[in-house]
Amino acid sequence: MFTVLRQRNFGLLWFGQFISAIGDWVLYIALPFYTFSLTGSALATGAMFMASTLPRLLFGSVAGVFVDRWDRKKTMIAADLLRAIIVLLLLVVRSPDWLWLIYLSSFAEALVSQFFVPAKTAIIPHLVNAEDLVTANSLNAFSDAITRLLGAALGGVLMSWLGLQIVILLDSASFFISGILIILIVLPATAPLPPAPTHPRGGAQWLSVWKEWLDGLRLVKQERLIASLFVVMGVAYLGDSMFSVLIVPLVKNIMGGDALQLSWLMMAHGIGGLTGGLILGQIGKSVSPHRLIILGLGLTGIIALIIVNFPLLTVVLPLMLFIGFVIMAWSVGSQTLLQMNVQDQ
Repeated sequence: MFTVLRQRNFGLLWFGQFISAIGDWVLYIALPFYTFSLTGSALATGAMFMASTLPRLLFGSVAGVFVDRWDRKKTMIAADLLRAIIVLLLLVVRSPDWLWLIYLSSFAEALVSQFFVPAKTAIIPHLVNAEDLVTANSLNAFSDAITRLLGAALGGVLMSWLGLQIVILLDSASFFISGILIILIVLPATAPLPPAPTHPRGGAQWLSVWKEWLDGLRLVKQERLIASLFVVMGVAYLGDSMFSVLIVPLVKNIMGGDALQLSWLMMAHGIGGLTGGLILGQIGKSVSPHRLIILGLGLTGIIALIIVNFPLLTVVLPLMLFIGFVIMAWSVGSQTLLQMNVQDQ
C-alpha cells in the first residue's frame, strides 16, 4: 500500500495534504466548541457549519467548470495560500460581537476549497499508475483517518492548554506547507494535463462557462451510474452534515463533556478510519466499489441511530471507532467510482 508513496509526485501531494489536514482537524475540534462556549447556542454553532457548507451547495459544480479550464497544480497552490490568509481572520474574534467573522471565514475558506478539492481529485490519476488508483484513494482515506486521530487529539489539548489563537496559527501554517510541497510536484511528460483551450472574454466568457456547466449536468443525467452516485452521496452527506452539527451539543449538553471528550470521540473515529484505510489498501483490488458503498452506508445509518438513542460515553466511544471504519468504505468506494467513470476533460 505505502509503496505508492514512492511515486514522487503523489508522495509530495500526500504529505502536503497530511500536514494540511492535521491543521484542519485541530481547528475543527476547537472552533465549534469555542463558538458554542461563546454563545451557548446550538443554532449559532450550526450556523457555522452552514456557512462552511453553503459554498459546496452554491458553487461546487460551478467551481468544477473553472478547475477544468485552469492549471490544476497552480489552482491548488493558490487555494492553499488563500486559505492560509483567510484562517488568520479568526484571530480577531474575542467576543460574541465578532461571531459574524467566524461565519465569514468559514464561508470563505470553504469557497476556496471548492476549487482545491476537484483539482486534487482530478490530478491524482496523473500522479499514479492506473492500477494503483484504488490504492492511492485508499491511502488518501488513510491519511484522512490518521489526521483525524492526530488532529482531534491535538485540537482538544491545544484548545484546553493554549487557546484558540495557537490553533489558528497552526492551521494557517499547515496550508503554507502544503502549498510549498505542491510547488515541488513535476507532472510527468508522458501524462500531461489537458491543454487549456482558448475561451472568449467578457459576457461571452460567462456564457461559455454556463454552457460547460450545463454539459456537466447533462453528463450526470445521461450516465446512469454517475446520476445514481450523485443521488446516493447527496443523501449521505446530508445526513453526515446533520450529525456533525449535533455532535457538539450532544457532548456538551447531553453527555456533560468538554472539548477534551469531543476530541476523544474524534480520535476514536480516526482510529476506525485508520484501520479501514489500511484494510482497504490491501484488499482494494479485490473488492467492488459498489459493495463498499452499499455496506458502508447501511452500517453508518445503523450506528448513528444507536449513538443518538444511547448517548453514553461507554457506548458512543466504541461506536465512533466502528463508524470511522464504515465511513471509510463508502468514501473510498464513491471516489473510485467517480474517477473510473468520468473522462478527464
